[in-house]
Amino acid sequence: MDIRKITEESLNNLREHLRKLTPALQSTAECFRGKTEEEASKNYLLCIEALQLFDELIEGIRQLFNIDFSKMTINGETIQSRKEKLLKLISDMHSAQVNQDWVTLSDLLEYELIPIIEDWINIIPSFQQEIKGIYH
Repeated sequence: MDIRKITEESLNNLREHLRKLTPALQSTAECFRGKTEEEASKNYLLCIEALQLFDELIEGIRQLFNIDFSKMTINGETIQSRKEKLLKLISDMHSAQVNQDWVTLSDLLEYELIPIIEDWINIIPSFQQEIKGIYH
């Protein structure tokens, strides 16, 4: 199979994966607020693993096509800026987890991470078009 087709299918799958992640994040935030820490922690770990896979796919595409994310702008913001926001948020979430600040962690999940994920869901088609422009 052609690498371009694999990349396009991977991004389509990623978009669907992110759509499923959003309700999981909402549920995890609610678990942390509801003091069901064991369930919340288990769900949180799955969400973090999903975010790592997301980042690895995006980074793999960047390397494969030698893309400078600081020069790829979609809807007025670079892909690099979006990645940096996500990585900073993950760091903030880790700090909240280490400090066992479940209220902050649940707020970060619900009010900051979900909008970032929804943004990525919305820009993936444009991202795909940008990538097509690189290899056509």
